[in-house]
Amino acid sequence: MGRFFGDGKTVWRGGYQISYDASFAQAIFLGPAQATPNAINVSANSLLTGRGSPNWFEQLPTAASAPSLTDTRQTFDKDLRNPYTERWSFGLQRQLPENTLLDVSYVGTESHELLTREDLNPLLTTGRVYPAFGPTTARTGQGNSAYHALQGRLDRRFARGFQFDAAYTWSKFIDSTSDGVGSIESQSPGNNFTSIPVSSGGLKLDRGLSDFDRAHRLTIAWLWLIPGPQSGWWKYPLGGWSVAGITTFQSGTPFTVANGSSRNVGANGADRPDIGNISAPLTSRAVIFPRCVTGYQNPDTLSCVSPSDVHWIEGTGFPNTSTVGRNTLRTGGTNNFDLNLSKTFPLGEGRRLELRWEALNAFNHPQYVNVPQTSVNGTQPGRFLNRDFTDSGIRSMWVQAKVIF
Repeated sequence: MGRFFGDGKTVWRGGYQISYDASFAQAIFLGPAQATPNAINVSANSLLTGRGSPNWFEQLPTAASAPSLTDTRQTFDKDLRNPYTERWSFGLQRQLPENTLLDVSYVGTESHELLTREDLNPLLTTGRVYPAFGPTTARTGQGNSAYHALQGRLDRRFARGFQFDAAYTWSKFIDSTSDGVGSIESQSPGNNFTSIPVSSGGLKLDRGLSDFDRAHRLTIAWLWLIPGPQSGWWKYPLGGWSVAGITTFQSGTPFTVANGSSRNVGANGADRPDIGNISAPLTSRAVIFPRCVTGYQNPDTLSCVSPSDVHWIEGTGFPNTSTVGRNTLRTGGTNNFDLNLSKTFPLGEGRRLELRWEALNAFNHPQYVNVPQTSVNGTQPGRFLNRDFTDSGIRSMWVQAKVIF
């Protein structure tokens, strides 16, 4: 054991911390400040007749309408508290031969009372829970998350002009809703509402991979100062060259397949479809179509199908054992190489000219990291889960000239 961990070349580290987050003003500006009774929105639409309506300005309302109990309201949970996070870690650093450093750690993080969104007056099949009131969205602190990771780093210090650093993370990130100031509708359908009301167990039902989960990430950074003449005429064309690069491999983004229609009358957009035949092609789907004998139609082929013919079927009613979970699919991963080539020319004492060529995604690898269209009911034919209709990224290059003095 002394051979591997002794000689004063090993450091063991461990720690624990608890930290509290602060409230953000956007929660007010993007919520209650824009809703009844703090703000009254009035819409006036022109007639669809040619170039518009005559006397348009005279038709604009001169006063806001009075607030109504059925207006949409946004508020805060009376028991809202600042979120807090517990973090712990344990690891070691070991100096290896040839000026190489190995760093391996386990990191765990759990967050509590994270901000979530809840409809306090959800729309059910029998109507709203409180019929005299309209939709009421509240910022609540019912969220929690858990992150566990194995993190490793290998650092090779300068040796003959070469430096190398590699970092790898293997992790898992779990939550029930990945809330924030804003949301990406294609990635988190329903603006981070749960698929069923929180009061009916939505947070438990939707617990799964976080929108921010990246199971694997490997980053390699390197720099080579190419040896060359230090004096004489040859130092101008052959000296001062360096090449560097950053290589990144990363797992794709988790995303959720959306039903595209309300399963239980509510209209928050977070409903998920059922799985018909798990062995059917992943992009095959069926929507409810009463004119088909089977009751379902494939919107891509316009043919009548049965649930056993397709992978996804538009679901109705309360989620069941066939309903797909949250964030069960991933986008394509990252496979990126950034390169840098530079040449330095001395310009007398204390000055030099540097020419630099840089390329992002130097090998022009297609990287389908964006979420495709995911709605079973509503996606145009041929585009459902089709990554070809997302941005796959391009190579970009530029040249720089810089005088250093």
